[in-house]
Parts: sequence; C-alpha cells; structure tokens
Amino acid sequence: MFSLKHTPGRTAIINEKEYLFFSGYAYLGLNHDPAFIKLIQKGIDLYGAVFPSSRISNTSLDIYAITEKKLSSLTQIPNTILLPSGFTAGKAAVGTIEEGSSIFHAPFCHPAIRIGINSNLSFSNWASETLRTINNTVYLTPPVILSDSVNQLTAEVYDFSFLQEIQQKIICIIDDSHGIGLIGKNGAGISSQLPLKENIEYLITYSLSKALNIPAGAISCSNKNTAEKIRKSSWYTSVTPPSPAFLYAFCNATEIYQLQREKLNIQKESLQELIENNPDICFQKDLPVFILSEALDEDHFSKSDIIISSFAYPNPSGKKINRIVLNALHSKEDLQILTNAL
Repeated sequence: MFSLKHTPGRTAIINEKEYLFFSGYAYLGLNHDPAFIKLIQKGIDLYGAVFPSSRISNTSLDIYAITEKKLSSLTQIPNTILLPSGFTAGKAAVGTIEEGSSIFHAPFCHPAIRIGINSNLSFSNWASETLRTINNTVYLTPPVILSDSVNQLTAEVYDFSFLQEIQQKIICIIDDSHGIGLIGKNGAGISSQLPLKENIEYLITYSLSKALNIPAGAISCSNKNTAEKIRKSSWYTSVTPPSPAFLYAFCNATEIYQLQREKLNIQKESLQELIENNPDICFQKDLPVFILSEALDEDHFSKSDIIISSFAYPNPSGKKINRIVLNALHSKEDLQILTNAL
C-alpha cells in the first residue's frame, strides 16, 4: 500500500519520487483544475466551508435547493434530495422499501443499497430471470429491483432495457455513483438510458465525489411522495448537509465539467485503440477503466514508475483486481509510457 502526502492527479509523489498515477476515481481530474479550485474558493467566501445545521431548520442556505434543482435538470428526474454522502443516499433510498416487499438483487450492488445477497448470475441472465419472475407473479406490494449502474470492477455499464418489458408496477433503485457526471448525455448518468414507463418508479442514488468531485450524495426520485418520505426520515433531518462551498462550485462548473469530459474521452479512445488487440486487457468503450490480467499487477508496472489500481474489493481478503483508471489530466505521452509497459 502506498502512503500519499498529496492528492494525486496524473502523477503521484511517493518518497519524493514521481510516478504516473492510473488509479482512483477522480475521473475528470478536478482536484488539480485551477478553474474548479477557484470556484471552491469563491464558494468558501460566500458560504463558508461547512454549514452545521439541519436541512429542516428555519434557516437554510439557498445553495441546497439550487443544487437539487440542477441535479434534477441533469438527470431529468424531478425530485432530488441532497445528502452528505453517496452511502447515506443509498441507505435512505432502501429505507423507503415497504416491509415484506420482494427484492431482486443484481449481480453487483454496492453495500449502500444492498440489503441481501447479490445474484451470482451474469447481468444479462439475471435480467432475463428477473423479468420472467416479476411478469409471472402477483405481488401485494411492488417488487423492488436493486442494482448499480456501473460495475467498475469489471468495467461494465449495465443494460436496463429489459425494464421496458416489465408489465407490473415496480420500484427500481439504482446506485449511479460511477455513472453520474461521466456517462450519458452531458454526464446525466444512467438515467438518460432508462426506459420511462408509468409502472416503474425510479430512485437513482449517487455519490457526487467521483467524476463531479463534490463531497456529497443525492437521490433523484421519479415519485414526489417517495421524495417527501425521505425528507421526513432521519437520514435527511438528522445529518449535517454537504459543504456549501463545493455545491457552489458544482452549480457553476458546467463548462468545466464538459471540457474535462471531452479531454477524458479523447484519452480514453486513444488508449482503447492502442491496446485493443491485447488479450490481457478488457474494457467497455464508455468507461475509462481497463481490467488487467493477474500477470499485469502493481509490481509489473512499478518497474516503469507507474501506479495502477490493485486491491481486493469488496472482500479485502479476496483476490486483487488489477485495473488502469484514466483521468482527464493524463497526456498522450503518459499513454505511450503506459502502453510500453503493457
């Protein structure tokens, strides 16, 4: 394990030596973007770094409602609730599930939304089985589907088109932490790829800390009553809200986000072309994540002064997963060095 004294960008300094850094989840590289940092600083001047008050207090900063409106506009889902973290958002979302409801866990559900055991099927097989089961069963309460939008451990964006064929009323809770700000139109995340049907209620939960670089979480709900239920829960009423300074930056960084996504997409497509015939690497064209074979581990790359992502997750005692993760700060020269190491 490497101990870092500074936040990495395209490189990381370890024991006063510089390494190329292909790890982490700061996909858009905003920790080192001067324009974005200036927005945070301006937000601190306007709002301070922290606002230690309940959202249901009789005094509330306007930036919270402004941010919720902007997130609803981004996701095209009308009712958004800000929370301190993506984990809190996930727990608040599953907290709305009625007792006795039938739950369908996808193959990968983050612990934030997992309340049972993940399926051991492939996503496509699980989707087919879930579709068949729901359409052929009578339920007293709407069944609930739980899934992540992206499996960052296998570099897969899940295909939810099977929901179009579901005939019963259902509730679908999707953790979009690795999709929001990165995939979809203007970084809308998985919501731009979901079928919109009257019988499907969506709760899209997400951390804003990955691509968007905001220490906060949120839930975008298609049902207003569900949103109001969350606003009355302790997940919302009893927690300190996110930093208003960062929310100010989010609300004023639309052009910065777009520019960084464009930079990342160029580098991502370049690397995909460079390694497309390498059998030891797999990737999905929409993601800046590349899954490596066991032979291509951190020791292999350290010889070329490169750090990759290499750790066991979600079980820390399991087998390590080796990945290359690009961010928008990487250069063509960085990719060539990486390709040479591969």
